[in-house]
This record gives sequence, C-alpha cells and structure tokens, in this order.
Amino acid sequence: MLGSIFFLFMAFVFIFFVVRGCVATQESTQVRKYITTADSILSDSSNTGAEQLQSVLASAEGEPGNLDAEAISQAANQSELLYSRALGNEEIPPEFNDADHYMVSALGVRADATERLATSAADNPDNFPEAYAQAVDSYRLSDGMLRNHYLPAVGGSLESVGQTRDQDFIEEPPPFMDYEETGFETATDDPVGARDDPNALHGVEITSVTVAGDQQMVPGGNVVLSGDDEPSFTVVITNGGEVPETAVPVEVIINTQAERQSQSATIERIEANGGTATIEVSGFRPGEVDETAEVTVEADPVEYEEFLDNNTLTGTVTFGV
Repeated sequence: MLGSIFFLFMAFVFIFFVVRGCVATQESTQVRKYITTADSILSDSSNTGAEQLQSVLASAEGEPGNLDAEAISQAANQSELLYSRALGNEEIPPEFNDADHYMVSALGVRADATERLATSAADNPDNFPEAYAQAVDSYRLSDGMLRNHYLPAVGGSLESVGQTRDQDFIEEPPPFMDYEETGFETATDDPVGARDDPNALHGVEITSVTVAGDQQMVPGGNVVLSGDDEPSFTVVITNGGEVPETAVPVEVIINTQAERQSQSATIERIEANGGTATIEVSGFRPGEVDETAEVTVEADPVEYEEFLDNNTLTGTVTFGV
C-alpha cells in the first residue's frame, strides 16, 4: 500500500516538473519569437528610410521638381505596411505590452510622416521643403521613442522573465535615415513637435555638485568647509531627454540651526540627448562653527518628466574654523 502511494506521489512530482518545464520552454520560445519579429520589422523600417526614401530624396539634389513622387509613394506604402504588421501582431507576451506600444507608436509616426511627404511630392512639390522639415521632426521623434522608450522597455521585460541573455540579440535601432544627406534642408535641429509631446522622453538629472569650488558632494555625504570657504554650489545638470529643455530652475536649500536658507538660479537651455549645463548657486550665510547643516539640491522637473528620483541630491556641510 505504502509502495503504491509513494509511486503515485513520484509520478505526480514527475508530471508536475515536466509540465512546468514545457510551459517555461513555451514561454521562452514565445518571447524569442516576439523579439525576432520586432527586430525584423524595425530593420525593414530602417531600410525603408535609409535605403529607399533617402536615395530617392538625394537623387532630387534638393530640387522639388526632380522628385520621383511614385517612388516616395512606394516608401509610404511600405511604412504603412510595416505599421499595420506591427499593429496586427497578436502574439505579444504580456510582459512586452509596454515595449510593443512604443514600437507601434514609432512606426505609426513614421508611416504618417512618409504619407505626408508622398502627398506633398505628388500634389504640392513647391511646398515639399517645408513638408520635409516637418517630417524630419516626426522621424526624430520616432527615433527617440525607439531609443529611449522601446529599447529600455524590452530590456526590462527580458529581465522580468529571466531571459537576459536574449539582450545580446537586440541592437539599438538606427535613425530612420540620415536627415542631413538628402539634399533638402531641415528647418531646425530641434524636434519641435516632440517638445510639446507627452510621449517624447523628457527628463533632467543632477550629474554633480561641487561645493566651495573643488569639494565634491555625493548623495548622503558630508563636505567640510574651512573658515574662508564660501558655501557656494556648482551644479551640473544633464538632459537625458530627446528634446532641448529651457528655463530649468535649480534650487539649493541649507537648513542651519538659525534659519532655512534657499537660493535659486535658472539654466537658460540644455541640449537634448545627454547635453549638460553648469550653474552656480551662492549667496548663503555660513552657520555656526562646527555646525553640520543639511543641504538639498534640486532641479525642478521639466514638463512631462516622469522619473524624478535623480532630480534631487541631499548631503550635509560642516562649517569649520
């Protein structure tokens, strides 16, 4: 009797692990299939821009009258086909829903912009330079969606399902095309449309804080000032977003025993994609000798910024003799 029970128990354990292994294998296969499909679609999209559309535009040598409207229309049809293909994909692992949303949105932006180019080339070629400048703003927005939203989301999804090794198969999608090599000028290097778009990546962060000229303040750290040191703060802010940011306030607060002191300064402009700006905040009164005061340095969040953890740095200063 006991032998039969033991046999049934072992059979149940065996079946359980076999089934669990099969489910895990199926999920792993589904994830890899999605990654492969998405990579193929993005590769085809890049080829549509960098090889097909860019070649057609460059052949016109900056003259709207030389444009091959039919060839641009074909590029527009291909962009729309890729967008529809991504939109219609129903085999998306649940963990990749956010990443897929970013990819589909980027492809939709490209399809719409290319369709507008094709319409201008066919119906209103004199207006094509303006249409191209507007399309470039949209293309750059799509590039940023893929680079700053889709790619990190895919990495996080792979980590959540324990398939980090598959990240080796993911490459950063290149820009839709080389916008300066088409023969047509862009109106601006700034993606104006993205500046007011909540879907574009916006975010600034405090990169470093230096006190009294040469002492680095690290999060939670203490800086000791001598009697001759002025409590001034040199703050470096980095723009991790995909559009330039303007009028970014930086505030430094020192809480001494006697009073709460606050001084602010404003950065006029920080360029996009890793651009930095340095500003000095000063005008503080020293605390008592040997007093340690808490310091908070804060960069005001820019519009549409979501991740705020790196906007603030706190530490302490000790006022020496």
